[in-house]
Amino acid sequence: MRHEEAFKRLPDLLDDRDDPDLLAHVHACADCQRQLFLLGRVDRMLRDGAAAREVPRQRWPTVRQLLAAAAAVAAAVAATLVLVVPRNAHAHELILTSVSGRPMAHAVMGHSDARNASLALTVHGMPSISGHVYVLWAGDDQSSMQVGRFMVDQSGSCHARFNLPANHDWHRLWITHVGNPAVVATT
Repeated sequence: MRHEEAFKRLPDLLDDRDDPDLLAHVHACADCQRQLFLLGRVDRMLRDGAAAREVPRQRWPTVRQLLAAAAAVAAAVAATLVLVVPRNAHAHELILTSVSGRPMAHAVMGHSDARNASLALTVHGMPSISGHVYVLWAGDDQSSMQVGRFMVDQSGSCHARFNLPANHDWHRLWITHVGNPAVVATT
């Protein structure tokens, strides 16, 4: 199952429409897991709000109710962003550019906990090939490591989060294709 199709079908899992292919994809995809978690929170908030305001007969929602639901969704998104955005004052940013010098990715490194550094990666304009996987690497003066893998959507964009060991001074990042050491973008 392709990532884009699975991403669109995530709400089906909230209605107990279990599809083995969709469940297998979600099990292996951190982005879909995160989106399903957020959808579940919003669904619970909406259902709890509806149960509290339940009236004897079914009515169409009023404009005020629709605005309240939109506000609840906005609050859930804001609360999630507070949890996801790095809060360290020592965070530093890195720009990854293509071989031709075009900016392709933005990375923010921050402190996660005593043993981990947090890396938030935002990619734009990466070549979009269906099912194609990219690899993010990190290096310091003495070593390098594979940070993780990610895929981009049809527009070549992606938002991903990774953790790295905090006992290194990661100051160099680069992106390659899976199985191909040619660098696509680097700091």
